[in-house]
Amino acid sequence: MPPPEVSVVVPNFNHARYLERRLDSVLAQSCRDIEVIILDDRSTDDSRRLIERYRDHPLVRHVVFNDVNTGSPFRQWERGIGLAAGRWIWLAESDDFCEPDLLESLLAETRRHPDVGIAFCRSEWVDADGVAGEDLSLFRDDRFVEGTDAVKEMLFHCTVHNASSAIIRRDLAARAVRGLGRYRACGDWIFYVRVLQRANLAFTNRRLNSFRWYHANVSSRARKRLWVTEGVRVLDEVSFHRVRHTEPEFRRLRAHWIGQIAGVGPVDRLAAWTSIASAAIRHRVATLLAGRAG
Repeated sequence: MPPPEVSVVVPNFNHARYLERRLDSVLAQSCRDIEVIILDDRSTDDSRRLIERYRDHPLVRHVVFNDVNTGSPFRQWERGIGLAAGRWIWLAESDDFCEPDLLESLLAETRRHPDVGIAFCRSEWVDADGVAGEDLSLFRDDRFVEGTDAVKEMLFHCTVHNASSAIIRRDLAARAVRGLGRYRACGDWIFYVRVLQRANLAFTNRRLNSFRWYHANVSSRARKRLWVTEGVRVLDEVSFHRVRHTEPEFRRLRAHWIGQIAGVGPVDRLAAWTSIASAAIRHRVATLLAGRAG
């Protein structure tokens, strides 16, 4: 049997409330050349019973229940990608849902731009009850971006807001996902930076994805700290030999992160300064070597 075009990884933890809508929206895709991999990270709600209802569906290839919770959603990403056989990976988060033509539309972008490593769509933010909220999308038009230019943007903020909105080439994903389990919030951001140093980015402005955005809850406030203390680690991932920065560009990047870390505690600030200082040294070395080569 030939491998499927897309491997759909659905990592779940305690999302029984949303799981049926998620899985139904995956299995209703107009693109049928898919395999579905359902992973449960030792949920304590009714998730297991709901997942078992889908085990015998012809498109469901793997169902895995963890005996012990991994402590990080990105460990589940790594496991799911390791099981995948498709050319493309879709990390369909378990509390999100989508339109039936999401995959068909994203695959069309990859055919239009063969060197793409990530193709993603516009998303609608919804609350816990599925009510649409503020549109926080950064882009309003279809776009194609060279990978190195996309990384330059990514070093300031994560432009792919939601994993469920994107498909990623499996060969690149398998390499980029390694070691992400140590992150709790920004593993996706670091994952994209790794991929986009090796391939390009495409975006369609069609709103095909809906994802949960819990604006007011405690975990969201805690994540704001992690978005700084983990987010600054994107600087550790960039190769300044590949992603060239002029001196003014790098000064702007450094100033951005110095401003971001100003509000965190002294221990976190010290760790963040390590990433900023290391990036400055690596940028300087890359600049000197480029000058000699020129």
